[in-house]
Amino acid sequence: MRYKTHGSGTSAVEVTNVSVHGLWLLLNEQEVFLPFDKFPWFQDAPIGKVVHVELPSAQHLYWPELDVDLEVESILHPEQYPLVSRVHEAGDEYASHRRTAELDEQKIDECVLALLQLTLHDGVRAWKGLDFQVMNRLFEKGYILDPRSNTKSVVLTEEGLARSKELFKELFRRKAIK
Repeated sequence: MRYKTHGSGTSAVEVTNVSVHGLWLLLNEQEVFLPFDKFPWFQDAPIGKVVHVELPSAQHLYWPELDVDLEVESILHPEQYPLVSRVHEAGDEYASHRRTAELDEQKIDECVLALLQLTLHDGVRAWKGLDFQVMNRLFEKGYILDPRSNTKSVVLTEEGLARSKELFKELFRRKAIK
């Protein structure tokens, strides 16, 4: 018996090989290499987590167990997506670091902790794309788990989650008009 047409592929994206230098990804019938020096999030990750990749949209790859999101364009042209900040390389500090002497760090920390409510997902995880020094202070205060990892989110502690909710209401709830 012969079939007239072949079946469709099972996945639009698949990790096909991993070596000490990087990994190969089959992406819509094109094989691309992701070197660890350009994509360091995969170098020390367990193989089972590296091979679990999803393609939520045509231009977006996601490794859910590693919490790594990549644009397809960043894989095809990694030179256009440097890992190092030009500000950091120039030896300049970020604007927020230059002004800390005149700012109330406690208020900043509370505001950031409250803002973590906006990106809360999976019950206790929030995206950590905020100032590194603030995130480290929140960790030292016991509100979040150690933010220094290759994931893009941070876990709030029980105390941090409760305080974050409280601060969010306190800082951002509209006041009743009298």
